[in-house]
Amino acid sequence: MSISSRQFNHIVRDYQPLSFEDFVPTDPRFRVRMHHVLKNYDRLRVALRTAARYAPTGPFTVADLGTYPGSFLRLLRRMLPPEMCRLIGVGLMTSEEFRRAMAKDCAAEILTVNLDPRNDQLRGMRYPTRIPLDDGSVQLVSALEVIEHLVSPSHLFTEASRILAPGGHFLVTTPNVTRIGNVFKLVVGRSNFDRLIPLDYDHPEDEWRPHFREYTLAELCDCFRRAGLQVVEARHFLGDNTRYNVKRTLQRLIDLAKWSLLRVAPLSGQPSGGRTKTGPRGRGSG
Repeated sequence: MSISSRQFNHIVRDYQPLSFEDFVPTDPRFRVRMHHVLKNYDRLRVALRTAARYAPTGPFTVADLGTYPGSFLRLLRRMLPPEMCRLIGVGLMTSEEFRRAMAKDCAAEILTVNLDPRNDQLRGMRYPTRIPLDDGSVQLVSALEVIEHLVSPSHLFTEASRILAPGGHFLVTTPNVTRIGNVFKLVVGRSNFDRLIPLDYDHPEDEWRPHFREYTLAELCDCFRRAGLQVVEARHFLGDNTRYNVKRTLQRLIDLAKWSLLRVAPLSGQPSGGRTKTGPRGRGSG
């Protein structure tokens, strides 16, 4: 299975977002009506092309961790029919309405699981922390822009390793803490923690959390190795989430100043990774 940039552009052009993926139509931050796939175009394109490169040739199962609002599974279904690929979404914010919509749209099964059991604010919700799938039953596991929202990602990596079949892959993307935007903030006296969880944040009923921390590529690879996974691919990629933003002149000048530095790998937007499990401990890529 493979997907070209032209094919991905065609999919996005014809993409009809579910209500969960839609932004407020009058959101003043954007020049066009925005939805999750359009805003996250670059990272989803990289994830989809990577998944296509590592996907098995025969029927297989995908488990998308932290799946809400379901965009990655919906994109995969546009490439793979139900008889070729079983889609499973795992995480929180999985209402009955969301389950029904995903089942109808792309035949995806949605499982409610707390993948961050060390988060004290989530413990009171009494959700299961073990993914209800058999060991070694999944050929492709993904966690796209998820681990930065967790108090500790170790449980997610352990569960991913457990359910992953021999020869399977684990694909992770997350913001790069050393990206040039953060460097610029420090230079002008701003905090590079401004996207992280605010001080004294306390919303126990909210199943979504801001970023708890962000990672370097080396740290991401270490998460794989600690879970017994061998890293087979690790790289930075550019993720421009602002192409449709309304920008002031100052922001345009800042973007221009960043451009040449974005080509320097440690200053790029996101590190990504995946893993291949070949034995009891497995190997993987990040």
